[in-house]
Amino acid sequence: MHVRNSFIAPNSGLPYTMEMEILKAIHTATSTAHKRFLVIGGHALNVHGIMRSTGDIDLMVESVDAQFWKELLQRLGYMFFHESSGFMQSKPGVVTAWPIDLMLVSTETLSKALADASTSDVFGPPLSVASVASLIAMKLHALKYVDPVRALKDQSDLLALLQQARIAPDSEVFRQLCIRYGTIEIYERLTKIAKS
Repeated sequence: MHVRNSFIAPNSGLPYTMEMEILKAIHTATSTAHKRFLVIGGHALNVHGIMRSTGDIDLMVESVDAQFWKELLQRLGYMFFHESSGFMQSKPGVVTAWPIDLMLVSTETLSKALADASTSDVFGPPLSVASVASLIAMKLHALKYVDPVRALKDQSDLLALLQQARIAPDSEVFRQLCIRYGTIEIYERLTKIAKS
């Protein structure tokens, strides 16, 4: 599916195509190297019409390509300040550029997410953007580990995604998603919030 949007970037009031030069550079480099990635996080939510201000670019990439991504972003002027088995966080050398966070996943996980993804040219080049279903799964997974302050934002995002997917927070469908990707406590909490 191809999604064509022309909304405004939440941080500056500028169209995305004027702000996302870094994604053009990444698209060119990954196309040449035959590397895959998926736009996730706040920018993916925006593509799906869930307007959320965000301070960085979140990408899902294959963990086997971690060194490629580290070298690419360093060539583009980025410095890494946090690395783990599942995440790499980087900041740009100039304050006007977007920080970039990488979620490192297995080849199988990325393949499944890409198979369900849409393509959007809102950022300039056509990029794969996580589906609503994939974003729901990621939010449920995140809610298992985040602190209470961050949980409020993730819960709000999740409720908006459920509305987009036409899944009721008190439904058996959502309960099963919580069991699979999150916890039963998340289901109970979101059901209570939705009813209040």
